[in-house]
Parts: sequence; C-alpha cells; structure tokens
Amino acid sequence: MLEHWYSKHCTRQMKLVVVIIVCLLIYSASTVAQLGPIWISFSVGVGLLNYGLRQLRFKTPAGHPYANGFAALSRVIPIVAMITLWGYLPQHAQDWEKFALALQCLGFAAIGLFLASIHVNRARRCNN
Repeated sequence: MLEHWYSKHCTRQMKLVVVIIVCLLIYSASTVAQLGPIWISFSVGVGLLNYGLRQLRFKTPAGHPYANGFAALSRVIPIVAMITLWGYLPQHAQDWEKFALALQCLGFAAIGLFLASIHVNRARRCNN
C-alpha cells in the first residue's frame, strides 16, 4: 500500500480522497469514544516515524552491510509502536469503544504519514 502511495500512479486527487476518507473514519469513530490529545500526538508521531524510517531505508546504499537489517527494522518498528500504543489504551472501555479508539490511533498515524509525505512532495510557490 505504501509503495502505491509513493509511486507516480497515485495522483494528488487520489491522495486527497484517501485523506478525506481517513478523516471521515476518524470522525465516525470519535462519535463512539474520543481519543485523548496525548494519544493523538503519539499516533501522529508514529506516522511521522514511519515516514522518516522509510526515507532512511531508501537512503541507505544497497551494498551497505546493515541495509537488510535496517530495511526489516523500518518495517517492524511502526507495527510494534502501534501495537504498544493499542496496549496502553484505556482498559475500562467496552469492546466497541476499544475498537473505535484503536481505529482512531491507526487513522491519526496515517494522517501523520500523509502530512509528511505530501508536504515533502508539494509544489514550491516561489522561485527565490
């Protein structure tokens, strides 16, 4: 999925539609249970971390002895971070509330990734 997001086939309009859908999912999940600001910050941070690790993975030369290990870590660390985040969600919540909170965590992590990737590839407005 991320490979398609960064490819030339994913147009700006497609990215906009995906961002809108993710925002609608977050909004609909927030009607069941609202995620706290600290959890939102950590989730967006996980998305930014995911983007940063992906960029570092592709900047590592292919012949480097640690390239394969770093590629594996850059795929595993965001997953472990999200599972850890889900593990610390409020335990007194009911099943639907837990699902809504987990969906919001995932959505805000995606928003963090989207913000970083779209900002880097944006068109420059001035030629200074």
